[in-house]
Amino acid sequence: MGTVYKGWKATIYKDGVQLGYVTDVKLDIDTGIEVYREAGIRYIYSALPGPVSISGRFAKAWIDTAYLSLVNVTSDTLTSFDLYVTVQSGLSFYVYDCYWKKGAWHIPQDGILTEDFDFIAKSISVV
Repeated sequence: MGTVYKGWKATIYKDGVQLGYVTDVKLDIDTGIEVYREAGIRYIYSALPGPVSISGRFAKAWIDTAYLSLVNVTSDTLTSFDLYVTVQSGLSFYVYDCYWKKGAWHIPQDGILTEDFDFIAKSISVV
């Protein structure tokens, strides 16, 4: 069972360098906890942790192409990144090693991405 967090604005990083901003961020964190109950008893007998799954989506992004060219010398595509997100409840998350669900994205010259983008992440921490 996953928990969904929504944030309005997040900061995107690559190798510790702030590249730009993304808007309308949604994080889905699935802790993978398996709950077991004994037959005929309402209470939980045991809860075992499973693999954590982190995925998300954002609606728009602005990437500073000058900084991207300094960090990513070989091309103007962005394959992996980190996000710093403050969600509606006031919590702040730093999401590490985010990857696009579908390959890499070519960043246009003006740096504005206006589509919905889905990503997966390897780890997350509460800041």
